[in-house]
Amino acid sequence: MGNVDFLNIEYLLLRVYKLFSGVSTDTSGFSDWVASFWTQLTIAGLTLAFIFLIVLVLVRIRLVGVEHEALHKREEEARQKIAALEEAKGNARWERVVALISTPDENNWRLAILEADTMLEELLNEQGYTGETVGEQLKSANPLQFTTLDLAWQAHKVRNAIAHLGQAYPLLEREARATIDLYARVFEEFGII
Repeated sequence: MGNVDFLNIEYLLLRVYKLFSGVSTDTSGFSDWVASFWTQLTIAGLTLAFIFLIVLVLVRIRLVGVEHEALHKREEEARQKIAALEEAKGNARWERVVALISTPDENNWRLAILEADTMLEELLNEQGYTGETVGEQLKSANPLQFTTLDLAWQAHKVRNAIAHLGQAYPLLEREARATIDLYARVFEEFGII
């Protein structure tokens, strides 16, 4: 037997088909049937691939939208947490001031006024007023944008008297409570308390 230079796939497929089906076939119709089947299979495959591609694109668009919404939701939650922490921090400090002013001890009243003035200084820095001291910042403030500016000045003057004169400055309970009330009105304007 000589060398075989070819392999007849059609013949092998026909033999396998005949083996399983038991039916003899005409070989001329079989190749047409295989070509027709292959064409239909190709069309069906391409159609399914196109449908899956469209579904994939739509799912990806929806996923991007969901991720975008989730990102905005997380950012908003983070902003709310930060605002709540800042508010709680400011409120806790103010509650300490209120607790100090509520005691019968004159030294606690002085501490309350000094703490409230520290809060005023932080407020002025956050609002962007220029100056190295609270007094300079209050001088640079615009009364149209800072409606309680005069109240802040009155309260800061009492703080200066306490800071510079110390125990030599006679602080009455009525004056201490009035000063804290001035600070409270300033802080209410800016939403700190």
